Amino acid sequence: MIIATAGHVDHGKTRLVEALTGVDTDRTAEEKRRGLTIDLGFAYLDRPDGGSPLGFVDVPGHERFLKNMLAGVASIDLAMLVVAADQGPELQTWEHLSILQLLEIPRLVVVLTRTDLADPDRLRDARTGVAEMLATTPWATSPVFPVSALSGDGISTLRSHLLAIHPPPLAEAGAFRLAVDRGFSLTGAGQIATGAVAAGRVRVGDQLLLSPEGLPVRVRGLHAQGHEATEARAGERCALNLAGNALRKRPPQRGDWLVAPEAHISVQHIDTLLHILPGEEHPLVHWTPVHVHLGASDCTGRVATLERGAIAPGEQGLAQLVLNTPVNVRFGDRFIVRDQSARRTIGGGKVIDPFAPRRGRNKPWRLQQLDALASPDHAAALRGLLQRSASGVALEPFLQARNISLGERSELLSDVPMHRIADGEGTLAFSPDNWNSLLKRLLDTLDEWHRRHPDSAGPSQSALAAGIGLRVAAAAFEAALRELIVARSVTRRGFRLALHSHEPELAERDRKLLEHLSTLLRAAGLRPPITGELAELLELDKAALLERLEHYTQLGHLERVAANRYFLPETVDELARLARQLADSSADGTFSAAEYRDLTGIGRNLTIQVLEYLDRTGTTLFAGERRSLRQRSA
Repeated sequence: MIIATAGHVDHGKTRLVEALTGVDTDRTAEEKRRGLTIDLGFAYLDRPDGGSPLGFVDVPGHERFLKNMLAGVASIDLAMLVVAADQGPELQTWEHLSILQLLEIPRLVVVLTRTDLADPDRLRDARTGVAEMLATTPWATSPVFPVSALSGDGISTLRSHLLAIHPPPLAEAGAFRLAVDRGFSLTGAGQIATGAVAAGRVRVGDQLLLSPEGLPVRVRGLHAQGHEATEARAGERCALNLAGNALRKRPPQRGDWLVAPEAHISVQHIDTLLHILPGEEHPLVHWTPVHVHLGASDCTGRVATLERGAIAPGEQGLAQLVLNTPVNVRFGDRFIVRDQSARRTIGGGKVIDPFAPRRGRNKPWRLQQLDALASPDHAAALRGLLQRSASGVALEPFLQARNISLGERSELLSDVPMHRIADGEGTLAFSPDNWNSLLKRLLDTLDEWHRRHPDSAGPSQSALAAGIGLRVAAAAFEAALRELIVARSVTRRGFRLALHSHEPELAERDRKLLEHLSTLLRAAGLRPPITGELAELLELDKAALLERLEHYTQLGHLERVAANRYFLPETVDELARLARQLADSSADGTFSAAEYRDLTGIGRNLTIQVLEYLDRTGTTLFAGERRSLRQRSA
């Protein structure tokens, strides 16, 4: 169990920890000289039964060092609010209490220190002040312990109370994450990073990343709760001895995270639920510059309000943090917002989505998504997000944002009904209703196209995508088309698409000419006649024929591959199939123009024209001297 002190400067926090544990946490010369805690101090108290020891984080109380205090309470189980009995609650006592409340610290005990300096009346006044301060908080019934670190009065009672608390074990689910609150070099060991394990577990030998920069490191050794160990788990404080070439130039420092590779996130736009303290004099308006404390990091940025122009004191609202430097965060991480000069706490909240969009952040569809993402239940959040996302959901960012480890993902995904599509960057998922809606959109759009263009073979794929009124990833669009083609609802003719039942309605003259043209082109195979030869065969004026050929091309009945060559859609399909055949039979998935020429037998000049046409239509990709299939066509 991790316990943090909180309270006004010089109210006896450090002496209290020393009285409880026997450890003086003021470790720097400056702290010794000035008599106050500047940085974080750590101490441990072993349990008599040999159970997991209590870990104490002694944090500074002076206003200048409040950011260090925030680093110390990023992941704790219980807070000791320290109030000097001879002085009572003071300004920083209130601010620390507000921060503890914003961070949703689960337990709190109040310790009235320096009772040897307070007469009975003053002690009674201090108790009254504490009761009034806690009355509107979740800790109104928290126990109060009067103690004197000097005489030892009350220390054993407090110690016994703390040792009797056994918080429920934290779930070890999720990939390993540790917020680094201290980094230093130790002679004979190398780089050391300390902090509280926020999720998962780590073992000696594990490969981690120093995030948000993503630098690879290895765990050479570790201490957990003050003792040498082979592993550390969520809820424990630990010190990791790290190794790695990257540490020579960039050692770990406060604000970093040590994470399992799948938990590495580096973002600057974060959607949150932000609560403004009731004591603020003014609402927090859109684009207010702020200091943000996340984990052990302290960075600057601005707040973009999402639901309205401002968030009033005592209220909460959706807001996007736009930070000036990247951070590692996940869903549920708590944060504190202070004013631009970092002298006043404005509010705080929790992270909803670390992968916030820069554009459309306050659109109705996005606010509906955030409403679903706010659920702490992973399956409920995913189910709601799928329902509210007509264009599908990228699963990898969702799983990363919720810190769901690689081993835990299959169980979650099997619990939520969805239609999954693999694309180049991961997996896109649709709710069953939204997938069926997309299929219906495609059919309805094709039907409308045929009504407006009865003589056309059908729209191109890009025209159909533009016509459905929904921005869908190319992989999902093509998967939907494949499903409709397999079901014989849609037909692909070359690069045109049509309902399977559609037959173009051409004028009689055009129908007969197109039939004659098709017979000639089909007989020529993969090498159709040039336009001049076609004009002679059809006994037509070349200019008049060109006009009809262009007309038929616009309707989708022909494809103009080169300036003087027109192909049937079925011939184009065969040319694309041969390109796929070459790529599939190649070890590296590429082929040359010469290989394509030899396979098709169409000659060098026409080969170049055909391949350039396949490049333009998105079937192939030219790089150097060789071509490969584009991902979307594969």
